[in-house]
Amino acid sequence: MFFFTSLALLYTIYVGASDFNCSSPSVIGDRRRDLSQWTLAQFNVEWLFTEPYKDCPGNGCSWSTPEDEYIHLETIAKRLTSINADTVHLCEVQSCTQLEQLIELLPDSDYRAYLIQGTDSYTGQNVGLLTRVDPIKQLERTEERVSYPVQDSKCGYVGDSGTEGVSKHLISDFTVNNISFTLIGVHLLSKPNDPTACTKREAQAQVLQNLIYNRTIQKKNIIVLGDLNDYDGDVPDLNSDIPNSRVLRIMHGYEGIYGGEYELFSVGNNTVQSELYTEWWDETGDCLVDETEYSAIDHILMSQTLYERVVDVQYYHEYDEGCETYDSDHYPIVVRLEM
Repeated sequence: MFFFTSLALLYTIYVGASDFNCSSPSVIGDRRRDLSQWTLAQFNVEWLFTEPYKDCPGNGCSWSTPEDEYIHLETIAKRLTSINADTVHLCEVQSCTQLEQLIELLPDSDYRAYLIQGTDSYTGQNVGLLTRVDPIKQLERTEERVSYPVQDSKCGYVGDSGTEGVSKHLISDFTVNNISFTLIGVHLLSKPNDPTACTKREAQAQVLQNLIYNRTIQKKNIIVLGDLNDYDGDVPDLNSDIPNSRVLRIMHGYEGIYGGEYELFSVGNNTVQSELYTEWWDETGDCLVDETEYSAIDHILMSQTLYERVVDVQYYHEYDEGCETYDSDHYPIVVRLEM
């Protein structure tokens, strides 16, 4: 596997080349190595930026210099080689440019890049796909907004009411071995226990439930995956973190406007609790990694037809966390389905 050794050259090639025009397949193909199965991964790649955006590189993101950004890019490429999933949903991507940079670092991967620009102008982050199976039509978004606090919210929010949408998401339709499904990739607001973020994130979850329900009544299979920035009280993580919000309950279909109308299942049911963590947050700021600082805030949920095809789930923990690493502060989830 060839990786760039000249970071200066790579920077010269791509700087200023931000591109959001990779939302539509030019050719629809299937380049999987094993056509009897499909592997799917969720991976928050932590500020995958290689172009200036506000104070990034610098104090505005995890990487202080352009060189740091490109070392991080190469590190993520190596992790993607190790994971070797057919379809990877990535959070915290700057644009199509960075997805194409990863493909250049993975010349034998047979990946194509897909991204539809979101509306998070504060961070400039987006979600995107690297996949060997092309979507069957152009990626979509919804600009729906839902009022918060939602009914029966227990976030403890005491501010003014408002509306919230999902700034970072994509909607894509796939057919794999004659099995059709809609994949919804998302990155919700951060700070799991903050009352303001909690109440807005519940509104985001209701936007997504509306999407899920509309496709469910059309008899479509559904996958929702991403960094939901919240805990799943029905699938306890390593530290049995308890959510303040109803985000996962709404997403599963247990609560919300369409609660009881559908059910999505977490792939976390297929692994032991000791492996259920996807993120490290250095709460004490001492750069010392403690097991109590791990949590599962990234999730993959799917409808029953697809869930029953899951044959393997890996919460990938093949690198150490810490303040000096160029890896992400999140870990991937990798799921294999028999198709």
